Amino acid sequence: MIATESNTPAVRIPPRVITLNFHGIGTPRRVLEPGEERFWITHDQYLQVLDVALAHSRRVEITFDDANESDYELGLQALLDRGIAARFFIITDRIGEDGSLSAGQLAEMAACGMTFGTHGASHRPWTDLARTGELSGELNDSSSRLTRIVGEAIKHAAFPQGLYNRAVLKELRARKFTRAYSVDEGWSREHEWLRTRYSVIHSDTAATVARLLDSPTLTSDPWPLRPAKQALKRWR
Repeated sequence: MIATESNTPAVRIPPRVITLNFHGIGTPRRVLEPGEERFWITHDQYLQVLDVALAHSRRVEITFDDANESDYELGLQALLDRGIAARFFIITDRIGEDGSLSAGQLAEMAACGMTFGTHGASHRPWTDLARTGELSGELNDSSSRLTRIVGEAIKHAAFPQGLYNRAVLKELRARKFTRAYSVDEGWSREHEWLRTRYSVIHSDTAATVARLLDSPTLTSDPWPLRPAKQALKRWR
């Protein structure tokens, strides 16, 4: 059962959530960062994964990272057709660039019921920016710009490259972000402030995602190694 901002089920919501995260769909229209190609999937893969998630009994949340133009060109209509509201984490320096979302597309997505969060302005790791004293400015610049475009306060954040530490979490809490997202895989508790995600990659199929939803602890870092690594990131 897909969890969205707008279609809360009538039944009691299970206490655990699986968040599936997408990046690019179809053919990239920009130069990719090294290793980024594995996060691009075909349109058919995308539709199949959505349908598996929608049909599953587990509570599933959908997010997107990076502000690729395919979010609008290929991702949006499938969400609307299925009554799903996803959250899009935007790299604001890319807005309007070739292959990335434009301000107009973002505004249209917001009007369709999609929600947004910051993925930074520059996509530089926030751990580096926290060390150099630049993180506060990065968050302020990206959140302010995105708010002006989509007309909503930006209170959700996703770590660029999945990197975070105690200093990053402290800054986000100080700025009153209501939720932060990693890509540590596994599941999250419904009201958890730091929520993990599984990034769908080019080798995934409807079957592999179905297995993940059936057994969310069977990730690349199995229990109890995964939560131990998460705890280390939070305190280092």
